[in-house]
Amino acid sequence: MDIKQEKQRLRESIDERLARMSEKDRAAESRSVCRRIRQALPLEPGVIAGYVPMRQSEVDIQPLLEELIAEGWTVYLPVFEANKLAFRGAAPFTNLIPGPIGTQEPPLDAPPLKPEALQIALVPARAYDRKMNRMGRGNGGYDVWIRKQRLANSCTKFWGVCYECQLLNVVPMEPHDEVVDAVVTARAILQREDHEV
Repeated sequence: MDIKQEKQRLRESIDERLARMSEKDRAAESRSVCRRIRQALPLEPGVIAGYVPMRQSEVDIQPLLEELIAEGWTVYLPVFEANKLAFRGAAPFTNLIPGPIGTQEPPLDAPPLKPEALQIALVPARAYDRKMNRMGRGNGGYDVWIRKQRLANSCTKFWGVCYECQLLNVVPMEPHDEVVDAVVTARAILQREDHEV
């Protein structure tokens, strides 16, 4: 089995795991993840990129992002522009519009993210492992964006966000795949040994 087939098999396995999660468990894990992220964030408001969860496959961090906006944080959300991942300002959440892949996203007139300002990015995935390897949906959008963001601002921290059932022993990696600096689950914040959260 080649690496692409292995990734597809893992995506299907993750889909099955997620389908077995109850709404109650999903909500409880999402709240726990949000608490962990909030406790790890600096007290002083800054600039953070997040996401609006896609269907039931991603941890719901929207309540946290809305709380951060109320505290004075500048929050950016993903948009797809010319089939490329970009980020635009998300305040307020009531201004979000339907995006091309079924998620809510900021309108095109929302301010674009300035890479040099971004402190932390909360990154969804299909799966992570304990070495901070990430497996996305297969289109490479986040891998390209993370690589460009790291080149533009080496201080940006990338925190993976996932349900416990999405944390695997090993995520197969290809040369273009990007790792994150930490992974936040309901039970813990895992981080690379050479990085601080």
